[in-house]
Amino acid sequence: MTLSETAKAALQQAIATKGPRKGLLKASAPPSGSMAYAAWQGAMMACNAYKVSIGGVMFMSQEQRAVFREVEAFCDALPRETRIKLDRDRAALESLGVW
Repeated sequence: MTLSETAKAALQQAIATKGPRKGLLKASAPPSGSMAYAAWQGAMMACNAYKVSIGGVMFMSQEQRAVFREVEAFCDALPRETRIKLDRDRAALESLGVW
């Protein structure tokens, strides 16, 4: 499965580029109202649904909601181990055996 250019750019903005979390999803959501926010929420829906903001999803624009769904479907298609590794908190919970 491939992402549209809009979704790909938004997902790239939702991934950390520096520090110990480089290559993982950012620890907190980008500013609401941005496409990166929609991509982060969509990825988190597949990786760690406890971090997803229900209110944030409800108030997304149609364009954001489309990116949200596209990124969610993309991340759902990834192998389970890859999805776990994308979120540091989920990976820690999995390693402790509590997830």
